Amino acid sequence: MGLSRDVELLYSKRFLCSYSPMTTPADVEGIIEDYWHGKEPWFKSRGYQLHPRYKKGWVPSWVTNPPSWQPPTWNPPARGPYHAPVIDAIRIRDDKAVVLKRTFKHAVNGEETKLTAYFSSPSLRYDFNNHCIPLLDVMDIPDDENFAIIVVPLLRPFNSPRFDTVGECVDLFQQIFKGLQFIHHQQVAHRDCSGWNLMMDGTDMFPEGWHPIRPTRNREYTGHAKSDMMPQAIPMHGNDRTVPEFQSEDYQSRPLNPFPTDIYYLGNLIQTNFTEGGEYTGAKFCFDFMKPLVADMVQEDPAKRPTIDECVARLDEIVSSLSSWKLRSQVNR
Repeated sequence: MGLSRDVELLYSKRFLCSYSPMTTPADVEGIIEDYWHGKEPWFKSRGYQLHPRYKKGWVPSWVTNPPSWQPPTWNPPARGPYHAPVIDAIRIRDDKAVVLKRTFKHAVNGEETKLTAYFSSPSLRYDFNNHCIPLLDVMDIPDDENFAIIVVPLLRPFNSPRFDTVGECVDLFQQIFKGLQFIHHQQVAHRDCSGWNLMMDGTDMFPEGWHPIRPTRNREYTGHAKSDMMPQAIPMHGNDRTVPEFQSEDYQSRPLNPFPTDIYYLGNLIQTNFTEGGEYTGAKFCFDFMKPLVADMVQEDPAKRPTIDECVARLDEIVSSLSSWKLRSQVNR
């Protein structure tokens, strides 16, 4: 089975009002984006950064540095309904991509906020079968008694990227059935659980993010979204107890990509037995040529370690640079 998709149920069908590199400067001042454009400083003071296009005085790069050619279709991606109650942003403290949505506070129209908060309450949010989108924050809008801003994670369509195996589809079926069962057990009907309201947390698949309107593009719409389809697994301690990602008390509470851990094991084996020495072995002073590669392999951040293909390529370069005299020389202890 491929990488698991965490599916979320949404309560209403809304499109994002987001930026596009294919729009004219006048769009920023248009009725679609005026609401968000005027509140950019306030959102920043609350810890959320809108796209630079919403800053006062922003001028797009295609105006200051126009392209040498114009594509056949010079139109922005669809950015949502005319009044655009939704926009993407970045939570400043951890660079997390989020969605800001203007919602009603009161009466029947305010049910969405109440239900999202209810299913994010401590008594329900950690239930394994709760697939409702989590509520991250609620902000009262200055001088506005009717609306509030709710903050939820930025999600992507449940079928993007496409399914590769039957097992992935079966996993989806189980999640959506149990997710709907969960809210029905709380005496809540979804009333619109169609494809538009079935989204996926794609953070593990696309760690560098994606464009909110064109999920196949990267966050800044300058290229394709980079997918990390490496399998995830619950960490398992080996004999080497120095793995950096296994040092926290809750290291087994979340799945990790196991391949960088293998790189660390191999790098630390060479480091403790050959280049630096360890508790029971002394350093051997004739392997300095391996130190740069080993240092990269044992970096604390798993994402910064080279892949095994990069390790093999670098080792081949190292070996090809060694003289026959070096290869025949004695190991110095």
